[in-house]
Amino acid sequence: MKNFILSFIIALSWNISMAITPTRYFIGKTEVPESLWMSTPDSLKYSTLKIEYDSLTVIETDLPMTHYLDSINGGYIIKKRSEEEISAIEKTLGISLKNHTTNVTVVSINDKAPQINLVKYADNSVITDFIVPGNCYLLSFWATWCGNCLIELKEEFIPSIANEFKDIPIFKFVPICIDSTESELEKFFKSTHGSKWHHLSQTTYLDTNRLANSKYAKSGIMPLNIVIGKDGVIKYIHSGKITAEEELSELRNAIISGL
Repeated sequence: MKNFILSFIIALSWNISMAITPTRYFIGKTEVPESLWMSTPDSLKYSTLKIEYDSLTVIETDLPMTHYLDSINGGYIIKKRSEEEISAIEKTLGISLKNHTTNVTVVSINDKAPQINLVKYADNSVITDFIVPGNCYLLSFWATWCGNCLIELKEEFIPSIANEFKDIPIFKFVPICIDSTESELEKFFKSTHGSKWHHLSQTTYLDTNRLANSKYAKSGIMPLNIVIGKDGVIKYIHSGKITAEEELSELRNAIISGL
């Protein structure tokens, strides 16, 4: 009887320990204490991503360029940059962003759009020669592991722009998920975290081996948005997150020019 009770207690303790999933917090690539994470205002959590593994939850974020993580007395503190530093960074980023877009893409504006083959997630149908002349496309390459992709694909950002053109038959909003298989993407959409992007489930296509992605950029470049006009020519290329009103307006105008 004593052995039975002891075994029961051990089993119960093991189940409880397994049920409590530890959480690790990161700001950038630096792991920080939970206390610092909780005390950081949401306004400074620039692009938050929560990843739930079987035995671990990872929550990570970046800071806006106005702030940085500094080490002090063996710990960390978030500090605000001076106006001079912010101005210098903005100037540098303006140059580097242009260079970055040039270096990561393998196509340019006014190029004829490369043809691609895709698999539709909703019904697993294979579509070859996807780009059809006469249609205007917004290709949004994304990945379940890409925090900035997930942010820009929240309903209030890129999908809201695409929704403005939903009644125009020749306009096609095409989210393209790289890396994931059908079963992996299904698991993502059904998870607590991934369910926030379930609005993409009927429009997303699979690019499991990155074959389509590599036609437009160096493999794995995320996020990546391409507008292809009805003449089959690329009108717009954007590498990086699109959430600011100015960026969304530029995307809207690119679609209008492609129709």
